[in-house]
Amino acid sequence: MSINNLKTFFLLSLATCTTNANSTDHVANIFLAEGNKLKHIDFTFSKNKIVPINKPAKYNNIQQDKFGDTPQLSDGRILLKPKNDKIDQLWEYNASRPGKYWMELVYSLADGKCNAMPNVNSYRITTKLNSTGSYQIFRNINLGKIYFTNSGKQNVEIKFKGAKPNVRAVILRPAPEGEKIIQSLDRSILLHSRDATINGTKVQYENKPHKNTVGFWVNTTDKVYWDFNVANEGEFHIEINQGCGRGQGGSKVELIVSDQSVGFIVKDTGHFQNFIPRKIGKIYLNKAEHRLWIKPVKKAHGAIMDVRHIKLIPTK
Repeated sequence: MSINNLKTFFLLSLATCTTNANSTDHVANIFLAEGNKLKHIDFTFSKNKIVPINKPAKYNNIQQDKFGDTPQLSDGRILLKPKNDKIDQLWEYNASRPGKYWMELVYSLADGKCNAMPNVNSYRITTKLNSTGSYQIFRNINLGKIYFTNSGKQNVEIKFKGAKPNVRAVILRPAPEGEKIIQSLDRSILLHSRDATINGTKVQYENKPHKNTVGFWVNTTDKVYWDFNVANEGEFHIEINQGCGRGQGGSKVELIVSDQSVGFIVKDTGHFQNFIPRKIGKIYLNKAEHRLWIKPVKKAHGAIMDVRHIKLIPTK
């Protein structure tokens, strides 16, 4: 056995000793939360615990959670574990909803360079992988935004060219459906359903022209949010464009942004795509980046509502 092969064998053996059989559940989920953003980090193991290499600042937080026996969490994240010992991987995943996801690779690469080549529907953009310095040091890296055009069977493929990485997992994180949201010249802010980020397994952006809405809202655990920047601070009316089928009204919902909460009861509009504007409260937003959530509290009937958009309108 050559010196290089012996070194590789030793590192792999050590990594096996310091991890456990269920560690993939955690590895695929570790991330650094910095405000409303996620940062990619390097990490290793010590006595079956994950140890970040780059430590967060006091106001940041390293987060990790566990999938257990399910491939998808209630917030919509999907875990794809390697199916075999081969480097290249192909998964057939049964998607619970259509929508967009960030495709994140968790890998280690002792030395050399490699190109990761995803293939999901029409997405085939190559990402360069740098060495992590050791088989024991893992890195999570964003490979870009993929799109499931419908629910049901999806082929998720990833190939590699160059040095061979140790692939621990691929995780799909819900991504914004549309574009970056910018405050208008009149200081109003339009949070359209096409720009929302889905946080759930059933609720989805329905892009057909007669719908153009967040719909299929049947789970109270499903939520949506919008990230946006306020350049001109002040007080804003919250106006929601909401629809709800006949006999389906009465659900309780909360809007949450910057530690402010506004609750309202969904109104029956006669049809889920019969949208009416409703002013449901006021909030004050300072000059900063914000995240506005819609979170169901209690479902009254079969479905909660459809939302085409929310508009934040300056009170003066």
